[in-house]
Amino acid sequence: MGHIVIADPSIRKFRLHHRLRLGLLRRGHRVSILCTERVRFTFWREQVADVDVLEPSNRNEYPDSIREMLEAIEPHRDARRARKIATAAHHWFARELPDLVVLHEDRSAISTCIELTAHATGCRVLWSGEGLLPHTMQIDESGLDANASHRRWSAKDYRCVTPNQALLDASLAHALAGSIPLVLPMAPINMPPLRRRIADAIYYMISGRLHAAMTAIHRWRLSFTSDDIDIGPTPILDWKAPFITVLLQHANDPRVVQDATEPPNARTLVKHAVLAADLFGPQAKVLVVLPGLFAENQGIAHAIANEHGDRVRITPSRNAAIAASAAATVITINHPSATVALLAGTPVVNLGRALYALAGVTTTTSLKELPVAVQQANQSDRPALRRRFLTWLLQHGHCWCSTTAPNHNGVQGLIRKIESQLDAEPSPYKQPLTYRAGPSWPLTTG
Repeated sequence: MGHIVIADPSIRKFRLHHRLRLGLLRRGHRVSILCTERVRFTFWREQVADVDVLEPSNRNEYPDSIREMLEAIEPHRDARRARKIATAAHHWFARELPDLVVLHEDRSAISTCIELTAHATGCRVLWSGEGLLPHTMQIDESGLDANASHRRWSAKDYRCVTPNQALLDASLAHALAGSIPLVLPMAPINMPPLRRRIADAIYYMISGRLHAAMTAIHRWRLSFTSDDIDIGPTPILDWKAPFITVLLQHANDPRVVQDATEPPNARTLVKHAVLAADLFGPQAKVLVVLPGLFAENQGIAHAIANEHGDRVRITPSRNAAIAASAAATVITINHPSATVALLAGTPVVNLGRALYALAGVTTTTSLKELPVAVQQANQSDRPALRRRFLTWLLQHGHCWCSTTAPNHNGVQGLIRKIESQLDAEPSPYKQPLTYRAGPSWPLTTG
């Protein structure tokens, strides 16, 4: 059995990490919660026993290799604080000597600091984060999205993969239907004492972090996650002429910020998409999928509609799957819903690095070359490579577990992946875990 560290878990993802922790404890592992934020430490110490916090320090008591890598981090709002945490992190890992650290979603300078200090003490690292399809998670040893290990592979590396058409069909149906897995009951949440929350607010205020101070009192309520209901127009796909779908993203989307070079704004991307639509004829339309809730993007929607009139139609993000699957071509920076287009056989043109980007599967281009790339994407089709790539990605590179509504099968899959990273032999007294890759509905074979 091993010592597993869940590093800096978000309060919002409490349901996932609490279920994962319970499952690992039942398998005989030791599980520690390691926080870098005082407010998260205050919350988690009321929920579990084995929790610790890394306090910032101005001392530089960590290896030179870590110092060089931390200094190489691009200017980031957390880079300075990450260097202050490095000393505490190095001492903690050297003292505890865990076997594996699980990092979830946050690709910040602090997460990089924890990853570097873990590797320096011989500890393995496993990254997890939001997957490309609803209720899925990325699982990788190297990182998330463009940092994933398979991003260094080429088309020939997937020759040995046997396509699982049943899994691909079920995945497409799952995305189009918007199906929801059966959720495990949520554990009771203990409210942190008011005096500790006030102490955290004072600590952040003294540190000059005013926003953190203002939210410290009520941050624990983020553990009660709920999906926002989107309100906006639904597209009526009655166009006889072919249309291009543009999947927009927020400018502060982590995928855009970290995996795209000079990403265009929404109006510029739509303008070039309209030029690309001319390749299909003067009657070709452009369907624009807004990022996030429709109410938050009414200004963008009105601006695009005023510029292009009937040539462009606007739809909220909840229709991203159907809009991607029914289009002649999908254009995006690196929106995850482009995976639905690939499952439906729709050509995808992306402007930024993406988890699903592969030569022969998608067409990666620049904004200037967008019309040419759309033409190339529609002329070159390698369905066999696409099926092999998607099969590997959804069967091995993903775990079918929701980050906000985990079910039993998904948690079992996470534990199996974590245990596969440990050097220790599995206990002969424990039953092997059962896990099936694929959505809970419709059921896949095999």
